[in-house]
Amino acid sequence: MDAKRLQEKAAGGNDNNNDSDIDVPAPGPTRCEALQATLTLRKYLGTFDEPVARKLEVMLGSFGQQSLAVEMQGMKDT
Repeated sequence: MDAKRLQEKAAGGNDNNNDSDIDVPAPGPTRCEALQATLTLRKYLGTFDEPVARKLEVMLGSFGQQSLAVEMQGMKDT
């Protein structure tokens, strides 16, 4: 319901309901910020010698590869 009112408000629709109670989500972190956080976590995990830390390192590496793939898909050939 809130999403519909936000779309109408963005489109310039006239809605008589009170829209001041709708929380607009803040934009997410940039790719650079997310990768910086990933690198920080990987450095921290390097201090642990446990299987869980190794699994998380692999997942963080996969996140970096996936974010690069998404960025490359969004690029246009020049």
